[in-house]
Amino acid sequence: MTSTTKMTISKVAALAAGFALVAMTVAVAPAAHADTTTTTTTSSTTSLQAQIASLQAQLAASQGTSMAATTFTRSLTIGSKGSDVTALQTWLIGKGFSIAAGATGYFGAQTKAALAAYQAANGISPAVGYFGPITMKAVNAAAGGTTTTTTTTTVSGCAAGAAFSSTTGQACGTTTTTTGGSLTGGEGSINNFQTVGASNVTLGTGATAQVYGFQFVAGGSDLNISRIYFAMVNPATGAGTTRPWNVFQTATLRDGNGNTVATIDASNQSNYSQDGTNSVGNQVYRINFENVNKVVKMGATQQYFLTLSTAGAFASGNVTTNPATSFSVGLDSQGLRATDAMGIQQYSPSEAITTGINGGSLVSLNTNASGSVTLSTGSDNPQTTTLMANQNTATQGVVLNTFTLQNTGTASVEVYTLPVTVASSLATTSNIVQDLKLYQGSTLLDTESPVSGVTGTVTLTFKNINFTIPAGTTSSFRLVADIQPVGGSNPATSGSTVTVTVPGTGTDIETTSGSILTPTGASTGYPIAFAINGLTVASAPTSAVATAALTSSNAGSQQTGTFTFVFNVTSFGQTIYVASTSNAYSLAINDQTTGTATSTTNITSGLTSTANRSALGNFQVNSGQTATFTLTATLSHGGASHYFYAILNSLKYGTADANVGSLNATTDSVVNLPSNYTTNAVSISS
Repeated sequence: MTSTTKMTISKVAALAAGFALVAMTVAVAPAAHADTTTTTTTSSTTSLQAQIASLQAQLAASQGTSMAATTFTRSLTIGSKGSDVTALQTWLIGKGFSIAAGATGYFGAQTKAALAAYQAANGISPAVGYFGPITMKAVNAAAGGTTTTTTTTTVSGCAAGAAFSSTTGQACGTTTTTTGGSLTGGEGSINNFQTVGASNVTLGTGATAQVYGFQFVAGGSDLNISRIYFAMVNPATGAGTTRPWNVFQTATLRDGNGNTVATIDASNQSNYSQDGTNSVGNQVYRINFENVNKVVKMGATQQYFLTLSTAGAFASGNVTTNPATSFSVGLDSQGLRATDAMGIQQYSPSEAITTGINGGSLVSLNTNASGSVTLSTGSDNPQTTTLMANQNTATQGVVLNTFTLQNTGTASVEVYTLPVTVASSLATTSNIVQDLKLYQGSTLLDTESPVSGVTGTVTLTFKNINFTIPAGTTSSFRLVADIQPVGGSNPATSGSTVTVTVPGTGTDIETTSGSILTPTGASTGYPIAFAINGLTVASAPTSAVATAALTSSNAGSQQTGTFTFVFNVTSFGQTIYVASTSNAYSLAINDQTTGTATSTTNITSGLTSTANRSALGNFQVNSGQTATFTLTATLSHGGASHYFYAILNSLKYGTADANVGSLNATTDSVVNLPSNYTTNAVSISS
């Protein structure tokens, strides 16, 4: 609640007196001779109206947040009356948009004109002075008011007991999404930013495909996503003549649950902005999703995906075959903007995901509408980890790779055979993988087993799949293994790893006319380790952030960057010991600007944990216990501003307590961490 001080009361009283004085001036203005009345009165009235508007704005400003707490809940237009009209008029006047009659509570022509001016100044279209849902969201967000909308979505195409939809590939069940509402937390940040989803897509006419996705973690605060900007550029030299609005029909933004957030007419040139050129001089276009107004709760991971649809026919000259016309599509530099609970604007990385430089998805256009298929890594593809395995029996149902096949053509395609490669840290793959199963959703399509005694990386080919992918749809698949008994006298030794990749080559996918299609893209797996005792590390850190600050109040002082990881580990099989010194982990801080690693002499770091200390001073994680570890590193950097980020590569541990300085010798075990143990990048300079 805002308290009213004596000074505020005095200001309001003074402004009220000003209103009275202006009104008195109007009332007692002497009559003029007939031949001068019109000019004099008009001039005086205009001047007095300007004074009134100025005083109204000062009065609105002096009342501060007492007016800013209004939440608007209905649409307003010409003829509307009520306290919310008064509040809107007062708010507009306070923002400098003049309403000569003042806050009367009646929505008339002056209020419409002021609202239209506000809309035009803030990029709200159409700027016609109608107070509808879009403007209501913008004003509520700017004024501190809140609206909350909760939607429940049921995934379609789910048979009874199915885990995944047969039509959309999404996880079955219902999802409840809450948008808007008040934000909790302090100063926020956008953490663990990375691309996910489809890449290297080929589109024919009248086709639809998911072309790009990204995910992040809301750190330190709830985040209200206000806008998402995507950029498009012809990446090849001399290929900058095709305009995206000549080939694309719609652009759709969806969240990680498949819910449509917004759809834009991608054939309308006015929905694009031109943002300069890329490194080879080609035009960069940006398509903007404004007023997203979705809240991501603090600590939650959020995904967004961009889907593009092409026109039913490409205009002559807009699509070439050699080289094929293509667009590199990705999130624009700082294209994701959010507001935290402190009202501070937070942005996605400024350099990491810049279309036409790196991180983008290549969208190629093909006038042949017979069909094309894109192979992509699944958004839930398992990251590098260590899993507990059985010593005397097989460990069943371990997901080693997830991928999607996207039919971007205009006719159905049939999947007959699919080869995958299996690599093991052991000489013979069959020593660790008992068999490998291909699932589409909850349906088992085929099972293959490595041939005993064959060394090196082996290829397993799934045959007679006979699975149909309708035109314009995507199907999700999983590769699930049964793992041989591990440890002891078993051929699979504790700590051995396996990596499964779907290369795309050698796949038999055919159109209804019998044409064989070679899918573009691949799904690369990560090494998964199996042990009878050890540590399992969370697939994503609870927090991975970086900040920068001057080392003193002197403006010329050298800056110091602080890089912090917070993550959870779980012990299995027996008690595990982790050293409390730098022996316990492998950390790197990279200079993103130059693409080089930073000298370790400039880095200091330390490890803390919620785990108890052992007799010899190590962190002790008992079997079945989950402990939180916090690693903090600092870097001092002088000279020109560079962007830095930290990577936590591995954590070392022992199965017996030992001297802190010698616990993590090369004979002890190492847990390789997932690739997403990376902080955001921060600028550090002197």
